[in-house]
Amino acid sequence: MADILQQLMDYLMSNQADPATYLFIFFLFCIAASIILPIPVEIALIWNPGIFFPVKALVLGLGKGTGAVAVFYIPTVLKKIAKKIHRLGLMRRIRRVRGEAAHPLGLDGQRVITRPTSNRPRKSEAGIPQWGWLRWFASKSEVLVRRFGVLAMYFIMSIPGMLDTIPLYVFSIINKEGTLMTLRDFAIANFLAGINRAFLIYAIVELLGWHLFG
Repeated sequence: MADILQQLMDYLMSNQADPATYLFIFFLFCIAASIILPIPVEIALIWNPGIFFPVKALVLGLGKGTGAVAVFYIPTVLKKIAKKIHRLGLMRRIRRVRGEAAHPLGLDGQRVITRPTSNRPRKSEAGIPQWGWLRWFASKSEVLVRRFGVLAMYFIMSIPGMLDTIPLYVFSIINKEGTLMTLRDFAIANFLAGINRAFLIYAIVELLGWHLFG
């Protein structure tokens, strides 16, 4: 995984000579970071100082907002797929076929059907991890979002260096019934939080006296 991330970063850096290509790849990275890539893509704000910083901040916000829309729909889509599979009885058919195939081989059909137990960390009923700091962060985020709604999500997503995949999936699970916030509010909050995060990073770097943005 680390090698893949390094290759992606190297590819982004290699396209600094072409601002349009660089911004497009940066936009795709921001979307991917919201959905699956556990990387703080804000590092790309420092690269290519020739591009006007507010433009990079806008692209970051657009990427965060677009990725948030995808994450908003993922739990719903997976739930619908699971329902369709259940209705079609595919799992029952698969179990029956596997059981029938096991007997001629002298195997215990029940053992073949039963999934092996795993030592991986289990998830709570709400779908939130029960281990380490993720559990603490998820529980605190849930309390804040349930109390303050989209405003709490905006402030959490504005934290520089935040790995988007964790809070976004937590929020999508909490909001799976659509009672806490609408898709529009979800997307706008992440869009504005992305821009806000970019300028917070800019301010912190400048206050430290590191002139990295050209």
